[in-house]
Amino acid sequence: MAIVPLQISGSAPAVAARPARPADPAAQAAARLPGQPRPEQMQEAVQQLQQAVAPVARSLQFSIDDATGKTVVRVVDSATQEVIRQMPSEEVLAVARALDRLQGLLIKGKA
Repeated sequence: MAIVPLQISGSAPAVAARPARPADPAAQAAARLPGQPRPEQMQEAVQQLQQAVAPVARSLQFSIDDATGKTVVRVVDSATQEVIRQMPSEEVLAVARALDRLQGLLIKGKA
């Protein structure tokens, strides 16, 4: 998962992932379900959420997993920057990534 720090003034650094979808806009649009927001809309929503909670919850970090597109919430120790809790966990994200790869292999096998 590629994570890029977001600097928000007056708060601990937040993180957000880069979109992992194909670079081609037509391929990105085809990969989305109807009504599903674009990756840049998701990124903007995560940034707005981070800014909204920063004054009261400096230990919360929001990001989007680039491989699965899932929103990730972390509770981080503000002194050590150690992740105390993450939802969904790394294990769940790893399973989701594996399922995405398996689904891709199945689709390629049928084509």
